[in-house]
Amino acid sequence: MKAGTFSDNAVQAYEGLSGDGLSAAQKKKLLAVVEVFVSRAKADVARTKMAEVSRHLADTYVTWAGGIADDSAFYVRVHSPVVWVEVDCQGPGPLTGAYGATQGGDPTQLHVHSVIRTPNGNDYGRELLRQHYLTSPHHNRS
Repeated sequence: MKAGTFSDNAVQAYEGLSGDGLSAAQKKKLLAVVEVFVSRAKADVARTKMAEVSRHLADTYVTWAGGIADDSAFYVRVHSPVVWVEVDCQGPGPLTGAYGATQGGDPTQLHVHSVIRTPNGNDYGRELLRQHYLTSPHHNRS
């Protein structure tokens, strides 16, 4: 995963198919994929974010690697100025007993990592509440 641990503000090149080159039906499907992740937020936040994603559809890129069969392992990334979504099938790793496989086996849809982030959003692992308390005058108790 490119947007994993400690990768705040990492500059990532846009790669893959441009949203600008997609048909209307493909754009609709792309928005539906992003909405699966965005809709985990409160409804008003999700609506605002989806409107933002829609406005940037022309400069959104989709990258796919892997198979296309229903059970194939795959990697997909949606990258725009306002959203980053990654889905990556992993090997069994520490969950090997659950899959009856050996440590470090082939990637499978039984072990999937996903992330949604805001590019350059300073959002991974930050103590946002602590930062707010330290930088907002109305919390100053001196």
